[in-house]
Amino acid sequence: MTHTRKTIPAAVEVNGAPYLPGQGGNLVPVANIKRQDLLRHETTYELTDYALDLSAEIARFNGHSRADLAAFDALLAEEYGVTRDPNFQGNRTYTSLDGERQIKIAIGKHVSFGVELQVAKKLLDEMIQENAAAAGPVLMPLVNQAFRVDKEGKVDADMLRAIRRLEIPDPRWSKIVKAIDDAEDVRDTTTYIRFYRKGVDGKMTLIPLDIAAAHPTPEALMRRSLRRQVEEANAAFTAIKGELDQLGDVFPEGLDLVGQVTWAIRRLNQHLDTVSAALLANYDETAA
Repeated sequence: MTHTRKTIPAAVEVNGAPYLPGQGGNLVPVANIKRQDLLRHETTYELTDYALDLSAEIARFNGHSRADLAAFDALLAEEYGVTRDPNFQGNRTYTSLDGERQIKIAIGKHVSFGVELQVAKKLLDEMIQENAAAAGPVLMPLVNQAFRVDKEGKVDADMLRAIRRLEIPDPRWSKIVKAIDDAEDVRDTTTYIRFYRKGVDGKMTLIPLDIAAAHPTPEALMRRSLRRQVEEANAAFTAIKGELDQLGDVFPEGLDLVGQVTWAIRRLNQHLDTVSAALLANYDETAA
């Protein structure tokens, strides 16, 4: 009987013996590694391999989803006889006819503020001090929150925009608004795509794609994962190859996986046709 030695992730072979690289880069003989340490190593590699597969699948899903929505937008623009701007960036919502499913596209801006913001802050402080009775109760809380620096040294961009939308009857207000506008610098944007379905309470519920937010619900556990489907397909294909090996068939060289599967199915069908013909001939002879 032939014994197949289990492959250890990241192991290298030196003089016929398996070694694992330690964190310092030195090679450690597998035979000298404690069983629990080796099990932790294998478990970590196994789960991170699953994570890498899932991450790649999400990335592909993200790309396909954006492409499908872009194609729909282009079709809609064509329906109305307009040319879709490929550089258009804006929030959009797509809802199914029954209102049960929804997709939302949201644009997030990564904003920084220049030195002009210091000018706006100085003018705001002056205005509040001079008009404490009138403007103070309204502006002071907003200004304090907007200019409160967080751990990353950033101000509250949303609160700054809320301030600039106010209408204050002061000659300095237009300068304050202009200083805030001039200070804002959009460094980059991120497009978020989110999927929703209507829950039992009738409200739209986010379909979590964040691993921290995704919970193993009974419905989720009932769905066959893509990895499970691939594993089942590989097992079925291995069984087919085994059957063909017993029949003396040899796989042609140079075929990719799709070509191998196509060839295997065709050969199996040919064998089944041969067996069916033989059974039918035997039946005819017996009947005669």
